[in-house]
Amino acid sequence: MSINHLWIIVSACFVFFMQAGFVCYEVGFIQSKNVISVAIENIITFVITTLVYCFIGFALMFGNSHWAFFGSNFWFLNNLFQAHNSLGFVFVFFELMFAGTAVTIVSGSMTERTRLLPLLIADVFLAGLIYPLYGHWVWADLYTNQSAWLKQMGFMDFAGATVVHCTAGWVSLAGIIIVGPRKDKWDAHGKIKKLGRSNIPFAVLGTFILWFSWFGFNGGSLLEFNDRVGLILLNTNFSAAAGVAGAVLTTSIFIKDHSYMEAVFSGALGGLVAITAGSNYLYPFQAVMVGFIAGAVVVLASLLLEKLGLDDAVGAVPIHGFGGAAGTILLALFTPAEFLGGQTRIVKILVQVSGVILNFVWAFGLGLLLFYTIKKTLGLRVTEEEEDKGLNIVEFADIYSWQDYLKMTHYENLTQDLNLKIHAQNQLLQKQAKLLVETQEHERIKLARDIHDGVGQSLAALKLQLGMIANRVKTEYKDNGLSNQVEGTVSLATQTIEDIRAVLFNLKPAFLSEKGLNTAIEVLIKNFEKTTGIKSEFNLLSEMPSWEDAAILNIYRVIQECLTNILKHAHATMVKVNFVELKKNLYLFQVSDNGVGFEADGVHTGLGLNSIQERLQMLGGRLQIITAEDQGTSLMMEVPFEY
Repeated sequence: MSINHLWIIVSACFVFFMQAGFVCYEVGFIQSKNVISVAIENIITFVITTLVYCFIGFALMFGNSHWAFFGSNFWFLNNLFQAHNSLGFVFVFFELMFAGTAVTIVSGSMTERTRLLPLLIADVFLAGLIYPLYGHWVWADLYTNQSAWLKQMGFMDFAGATVVHCTAGWVSLAGIIIVGPRKDKWDAHGKIKKLGRSNIPFAVLGTFILWFSWFGFNGGSLLEFNDRVGLILLNTNFSAAAGVAGAVLTTSIFIKDHSYMEAVFSGALGGLVAITAGSNYLYPFQAVMVGFIAGAVVVLASLLLEKLGLDDAVGAVPIHGFGGAAGTILLALFTPAEFLGGQTRIVKILVQVSGVILNFVWAFGLGLLLFYTIKKTLGLRVTEEEEDKGLNIVEFADIYSWQDYLKMTHYENLTQDLNLKIHAQNQLLQKQAKLLVETQEHERIKLARDIHDGVGQSLAALKLQLGMIANRVKTEYKDNGLSNQVEGTVSLATQTIEDIRAVLFNLKPAFLSEKGLNTAIEVLIKNFEKTTGIKSEFNLLSEMPSWEDAAILNIYRVIQECLTNILKHAHATMVKVNFVELKKNLYLFQVSDNGVGFEADGVHTGLGLNSIQERLQMLGGRLQIITAEDQGTSLMMEVPFEY
């Protein structure tokens, strides 16, 4: 046995170790109730791939070509001695590991809601038809003296970025479209939810195993051991590292509300997938560029899938589909001129793009047909109840998972009952608060009526009589001191009547029902400025929504309470009131002063803020206080509304 045979065997074992990496990676990223299902599924998947690919797929991929479309000999590994490169069974062993990688990727993307039997049937078609036929178009010449028509066109894919990874990625895309997202993956508002991960350190271990195994994936694809092996391994490592940098940077720019954790994983794997196409052709700097760009592409592709409502449990489509396509196309952009095969760089780019498009049409098209057929015949997805229980129980009747499910179900039932009780109590408290406010307003109206009809009328009569007395004193008595005293008493009565009117306006603002909230606030602020001497400014920056009567009254009282607080506590000389629509269905009421301010952490109920907050809560709004000592105060009150 030559050193070349030994290197290929060792590399094949590296690639086989990828199966362990995929298990750790997938198990780490999914919910614990499905980890047994995923682990066992990966074993069975590799068993099926071994039998189907070796006995059928290898012949289609590397047998003598018929119409340049498929191979037609080496069935059940017969007549391997006809191969020109004398690698024999060593080559079969190496290529089997590649096929196992492609098939495993698909099952991982659809996990947590797909039945085992349909997935295994799909594995048969992927290992025995979809993967080997496209591989024949690119790699048919690796084992026998014949041409592969895509390679003849100038298509370059050294270790399988398109043949292995894009094929798996696009079949995965078809699968997740047909099977649909996991239950509760998106909430009622369309916002994505994290369904929980069983063990992130396990995913880290899986990533390192895959990284390590990739050295065999790319290094072994040379099919011999020479001085280029070191370059291939370095390029592989550089691209993975640059992929992390590209993914993290892209996340920080475009997806700021996401964790960087996903970017680290997907960036590393995306960089590894991308460099697979050109690790033998590029130099380290170009490998860094390919990895960096691929890391960014993977993150943006993940965001695209989320926007489209597509649920990929382990990120297989962005990493393998988009990452592989990016690496294949970027190879034409960065490869040295000696590897262009006599083509211009523009032509090479077009050839690479054409190969990627053909791969997409082939793998995605057959994948859609395959999974749609399975869905309509055998059924593809577990029921909602089975999905809740977890595939550990549904597929493998795992007793420990069943016990965990019963505990979790009991806990969820208790939590749900408690939430219902709390919700009912909150509704009751809101009704009681609303009733209290309505009662207060009725009492205000009654008090205003009593003051107007009683005290108000008496004061008016008193003022009239005092006026008559003042006139009589002037004409009948020449005592200027007495006359001045009587006139002062008349002025006091007049001022008292004005004060009573101000109280009546506050108790029952007539303008509120007659002229609307806008006018009532204007009058309120003018009266506030007139009576206090504090300069006041009102700015209606957006059209006022059409509030209900109860909402109008509460908003008026909130602004009134704000002005009262300023008068009592702020020692301000300037007040600004701004009304503006913040965004669709959200209106902002801002009351600001230039007073003494206060420490926000030391807000007490004596400042009247409790009343403001309670009224805003009844409106579904919220209060934000911006203040500091000697720097004034700004109350930001957001209230939702409907058109």
